Amino acid sequence: MGKTPSMTAPGFLWTEEGEPRKGMVAEVAPCIPTHRTYSYAVPDTMASSLAPGQRVRVCLGKRRRSVAGFVVSLDHKEWDSTLRPIEELMDRESYLPADLIELGRRMALHYGCPLGQTLKSMTPEAVRLGRGLKTVRYLRLAKPLEEIRAAGARLSAKRTSLLEALSQTRDAVAADEILAQADVSMAVLRGVIAAGWVQVTEKEEMTQDVSFDAPREEPTFELTEEQRRALDHINGKIDEAAFSVTMLFGVSGSGKTEVYVRAMRRVLETGRQVILLVPEIVLTTQLVKRLAARFDDVAVHHSGLTEVQRSILWRQIASGKKRVIIGTRSAVFAPCEKLGLICVDEEQETSYKNLQAPRFHVRDVAIMRAQQWKISIVLGSATPSLETWYNCEHRSHYHRVIIRRRVKSLPMPKVHVVDMEDERAEQKRAVVFSRMLATFLGETLERGEQALLLINRRGFAHALYCPSCKTRLSCPRCNVGLVVHTVTGQVACHYCHTKAPIPESCPSAGCGEKLIHTGIGTQRVEEVLAALFPRARVIRADSDTMTHRRHYQALIEDFEARRVDILVGTQMIAKGLDFPQVSLVGVIDADPATLGSDFRAHERLFQLVTQVAGRAGRAEVPGRVVVQTSMPELPALRHALRHDYEAFAVEELAARQKANLPPFRRLARVVLAHPREATVRQEADTLAETVRATIESLGLESSDVLGPNPCALARLRSRYRYELLLRTRTAGDMHKLTDCLNQKNALRAKVDSVMLDVDPVAMM
Repeated sequence: MGKTPSMTAPGFLWTEEGEPRKGMVAEVAPCIPTHRTYSYAVPDTMASSLAPGQRVRVCLGKRRRSVAGFVVSLDHKEWDSTLRPIEELMDRESYLPADLIELGRRMALHYGCPLGQTLKSMTPEAVRLGRGLKTVRYLRLAKPLEEIRAAGARLSAKRTSLLEALSQTRDAVAADEILAQADVSMAVLRGVIAAGWVQVTEKEEMTQDVSFDAPREEPTFELTEEQRRALDHINGKIDEAAFSVTMLFGVSGSGKTEVYVRAMRRVLETGRQVILLVPEIVLTTQLVKRLAARFDDVAVHHSGLTEVQRSILWRQIASGKKRVIIGTRSAVFAPCEKLGLICVDEEQETSYKNLQAPRFHVRDVAIMRAQQWKISIVLGSATPSLETWYNCEHRSHYHRVIIRRRVKSLPMPKVHVVDMEDERAEQKRAVVFSRMLATFLGETLERGEQALLLINRRGFAHALYCPSCKTRLSCPRCNVGLVVHTVTGQVACHYCHTKAPIPESCPSAGCGEKLIHTGIGTQRVEEVLAALFPRARVIRADSDTMTHRRHYQALIEDFEARRVDILVGTQMIAKGLDFPQVSLVGVIDADPATLGSDFRAHERLFQLVTQVAGRAGRAEVPGRVVVQTSMPELPALRHALRHDYEAFAVEELAARQKANLPPFRRLARVVLAHPREATVRQEADTLAETVRATIESLGLESSDVLGPNPCALARLRSRYRYELLLRTRTAGDMHKLTDCLNQKNALRAKVDSVMLDVDPVAMM
């Protein structure tokens, strides 16, 4: 009987009539852009060694492509269809426990990403390649030495020495160790093995220990009453052994980290593991230093680890040797067998969003994982995301705990807002520092205190402009201006990394006028500081200077040791850092335009100003904050001036509700890109019609599509970009819509790329 393609039996490659068969069948998720899983017969030679989570190589499709994939389930069952066999077992063991496979399924559904690619992102490649492992041969006597001698064996002096050394221990001994002890060669060992007198077993062991432990150092202070109430609530949720989300809302300097520490200790006392997630590597640097002195068995996950360190650390966590896991995005997938608590510090941070497929948000994946394990998760912030704040009011498993006072009842810093339009008019020139900020900086330096200056743009200037012909120099590949970097003598595009020498005159034909620099970057602030305060010790922290974790470490150490007077940086210095001698914080340019062009711009502005303001006055030294802006009337700044998050949340949520934006609707963004604008626009129109028809066929109420429209960054890396915004009433409706579109391959347009981003945090 001929074989016929089957499109209705998911997983089966083809069907044919015949006798039913019974055996082991593996469900495999290929590591390619497909949203299906496929069934394969397990050869008898693999049956005893195959486990869910292992990678296999399988033959897929009519072209019989050989692809890698993950085994996601195994089952003994009967089938009456022809199944291709698994071709090859790629992994010696499974690196994905059952709970992480299930988490991968949930992520794939929620973010509309192929399951195989999702699972691939959850385990470091270094682990699968066995980095940091060595094979150690262990030896033991196959029979007592007396029996060997009684059998009339002819033993040389060297063999006797080796066998006598082995007879002195009952345990297996590493070959290198026993050879050195007996002072014999490998040839002697091979001889006694061949004679059957010595048994050999091989074991893979780690080549080194990755340790972050430090000498114990316990602070002596007592918790405040608000901290104690917060801890009691969290401990109560931990003891319930049920899923719950606690939002720990505490002003900057209120001691949220100490609440995390004591809640984590309660879990560790029961023999379980804890994960603490932080958004930035710079936060990890200072936090790890402090927590390593409070806990034993600390593991730190971050992008600065070598492949060997990453592999060894993963195995130490999986074995239970490391029980406190601190890290950035990848730490959410730590292979904890006894997970008891997850804490997410600065839960509002956009850096928790993964910008490559699968485009997951760490906070939301952490909540999924806590729900799986039926454990508590704590979301901490001085400026929570509006989605989390809203959930605390509308979801039964969310709870809000508030700490309104700083430790030691320290006052919040006084915030001054300076209108830079007035400042420029009065000084009759473009200025970097207002007179107030310059005065405060001088006073701070005279008192021997420290200052933080935030400017959310790196480089010297963010535009080159011709005053004669009005030409603005732009990147030839992107729809953005070139940024001037005087340190390197180049202009650069911060999106495609195109670089060129800084031009002095206008390149327009027949013009040649001298170009002027507009806008302010971190390098420009650093230069002006050197002119105003030549004796001040200034350090700049941005992605141009902080290129390695050791640079962050040096920055923290220098600032703590008072070898730096003024720290200038981008938003990486705005949160989490705790320096007692910082008495002044300056925000150089607090306008929404510097933070992106989407509906969250005002929320980000409030968060950034509030967070950086919280770095001042964290000890006995009083704090002052100067915010320079061209838009002082903005509600976000007005509320930040009073440190009033709750009033800001009420006002901003009302605006979001009117516009049908998150958290009142679920949002997904589809971005199409292609070198020809007409092509991408036409394909975007066609896709929009398909999505609308799908919404109608699924009967999804209160769902719609906005666009297509050019993206805010309309051209990137020589490709034009158009976007669609999908809105649904609930997450479940979004799952139905994206899953249906993926199953129909509706998101495959005739363009260079199509990106699906569910719950986007950036709209560039």
